[in-house]
Amino acid sequence: MNAHISQKQLAEEHLLEAAKEFQKCMQCGKCRSVCPVFKEFGNELFVARGKNKLAEKIVSGDLQITKRVEDAINECLNCKTCSANCPAGVSPEHVVLRLRWYITTQKGLHFFKALIFRQLLWRKWPITLGCAIVGIAQKMLFGIGPNNPVRHLFPLFGFSKRRNFPQLAIKSAQRQLPEVNPPKKGAKKGRIGYFTGCAGNLIYTNVAKSVVDILTGYGYEVVIPKDQKCNGTPVLANGDYDGAKQLMEHNFELFKKGNFDAIVVACSSCGMSLKKEIKVFIDDNPELREFTGKVYDINEFIEKNIEIKQEELGRLPYKVTYHDPCHMVRGQGVKDQPRDLLKMIPGVEFIEMKNADTCCGSAGSYCITHYDTSIKINNHKIKDIQDAKVDTVATGCPTCVMHIADNLAQHESTENVRFVVEILADSLRAAKTI
Repeated sequence: MNAHISQKQLAEEHLLEAAKEFQKCMQCGKCRSVCPVFKEFGNELFVARGKNKLAEKIVSGDLQITKRVEDAINECLNCKTCSANCPAGVSPEHVVLRLRWYITTQKGLHFFKALIFRQLLWRKWPITLGCAIVGIAQKMLFGIGPNNPVRHLFPLFGFSKRRNFPQLAIKSAQRQLPEVNPPKKGAKKGRIGYFTGCAGNLIYTNVAKSVVDILTGYGYEVVIPKDQKCNGTPVLANGDYDGAKQLMEHNFELFKKGNFDAIVVACSSCGMSLKKEIKVFIDDNPELREFTGKVYDINEFIEKNIEIKQEELGRLPYKVTYHDPCHMVRGQGVKDQPRDLLKMIPGVEFIEMKNADTCCGSAGSYCITHYDTSIKINNHKIKDIQDAKVDTVATGCPTCVMHIADNLAQHESTENVRFVVEILADSLRAAKTI
């Protein structure tokens, strides 16, 4: 889209783009059988077919944006299950996103969202500092356990008192790791740009270390550009088209200057953003195609480019199942690679759980704004995990890790939830390969 068009023209373009999708809908109702939200509510407004009908009426001018309409549009996980199962090839999540962006052009961005998306994500240091302060508080309060009175303060910040939080990093991954990490042995095989993502930088710092240790251990130089910003997906999902566009353009220009052979991510949403969603905001051109072609999920990159021999792996006595993040399995088509990496580790017994590719209900900020519903959806995942009778759940999405771990704790279930790349790094470290 042209950056110089007016808000009115932008709003019209959003509706036109939504119309391209909902006009393909045959109203067959196939989406009703697969939508996680519809399964909980049974409300036609919350399923793709219903949203397509809402969009049609909004475009025709027959429906105003009321609170009920807005609530229905926001009842979407962006899990892409409806798209993957639609016989007419409709992408209902694109209809939902366009409608959310349209609403923002009409009503403006909520003050709190504008503060986060337009100010804090750009400056970054306030969030890093805030995470460090909370991380210290968590350490002092022993993780803010289930009976801690601090939980009564959670609703003030929009969180449920039931929620269990991961330990936030007192020192971010980007502060712990140098910007340039040289290969540890042998000739340099390539120069890799690492997009840590916000969660990898501020919460799951061991994932960032694992990515760097594996890649440098196998001869790659890993560069972590310090000026990288949020991938933009949470911003666009919350209706801020302009904010998402600015973030994606910034990251595109930053990583383009790095002259990288590949760009790796260890977050499913970051990968989908850099591979696919960026194409909505930057016009198609050879530079963009070259950029998106270099982006790999870390499991995908290892499977394709690194030959790991059996003797280079240490034994791990784990019983592991795998949960498919929506933005990996449907957003990027990455399914077999993580499983293959787990299966090759000595000692690991891999057990496929039922409904492994069903959404866990986290969906980024959805599990904050719609916590009770997201937990209901997640309860099905917890049952499937428990039925698999494993000690470890592996996945490749930070919000999936957070949400599944939270609900496992509420069920007093003892399974660990970890990233595949962490487990692989543990095996390589056990054999002293990296």
